[in-house]
Amino acid sequence: MPPGIRCTPAGTNASFRPSFRWGAVIALLIAVTGLLAACDSAPEQPLRVGLNPWIGYDPLVLARERRLFPPADLGVVELETSGESVRQLRNGLIDAAGLTLPEAMELAAAGVDVRVVAVLSLSRGADAVLARAGMSRPEHLRGARLGMEDSALAAIMLQRLLEAGGLRQDEVRAVIMPATEHEAAMTQGSVDAVITFEPVISRLASAGFNIVLDSANMQGEVVDVLAVRAEILQSRPRQVALLLEAFEQGRRALLADPEAAARELAAGADLSVEEYVSALARIRLFSREHSDAALRALPDSPLLALSRTGGDLKASGRIMLEPDWRRLFVQPAEVRR
Repeated sequence: MPPGIRCTPAGTNASFRPSFRWGAVIALLIAVTGLLAACDSAPEQPLRVGLNPWIGYDPLVLARERRLFPPADLGVVELETSGESVRQLRNGLIDAAGLTLPEAMELAAAGVDVRVVAVLSLSRGADAVLARAGMSRPEHLRGARLGMEDSALAAIMLQRLLEAGGLRQDEVRAVIMPATEHEAAMTQGSVDAVITFEPVISRLASAGFNIVLDSANMQGEVVDVLAVRAEILQSRPRQVALLLEAFEQGRRALLADPEAAARELAAGADLSVEEYVSALARIRLFSREHSDAALRALPDSPLLALSRTGGDLKASGRIMLEPDWRRLFVQPAEVRR
């Protein structure tokens, strides 16, 4: 008799056995089909978050270095410039990115379906205009060669510089270059001033260049946020929530012992431990609670100068229309913890 086949002994009630067997077979087929479907479904990939060199994003870098989140769920992608973060997020090469608020607004206004899920930091002097000797006030930059990124935030900083110095747009010659070239351009004399940010500010200030204007008095305009592609927020909310928790854990670790954190992070910023701690003092890192409060207060949050920032971006030609604020910003309850 072939293996696996049983005959019904004589005298047994064969009438119900076939139905019993078919029921068992059907149940087995359903189970096997479920197993095959599970095998065929691809495992969830790590959520890729892009960060450019800005110490306001360092809580995530520290969280990675200290293994505060599982690498199978999150992958930190370090990029050279904020423009590269914008490009990769727009093209779906990364799933999320740390961006300035103006950059996120510009993406949304261009029709890119992104969502801001957290406010990460507020610059309190960590973005600035620095100039060579002999240029210590905004009006001194008349006729200057000004190095700057082609970014929404740099455009706003330029506008503030022109206002402060009583300058016309054509009285300053903008030289577009990535932030990675700012320091060399200043030390080599190929530009007279730059619009830049930490850690470049600390390095240039240490070399004797003058801080002409900074973000300390630009309340609510120089803010960094966490932007996520809308389809990622919809399809992978668990990982988005994990990303927010990773930033919070990194923030707490960084602020609990800034010097210890600086010993791990300063070399990557090409700063000494002391310079890194000093640079960190120019940033307010938002807790999860403060970020949630700012998002709940939108569109009239005092921490986020949405109307002024949107007006500046329109005036500089970066956007035509302001984005839909309620679509761009995600309320905390929408992100599953």
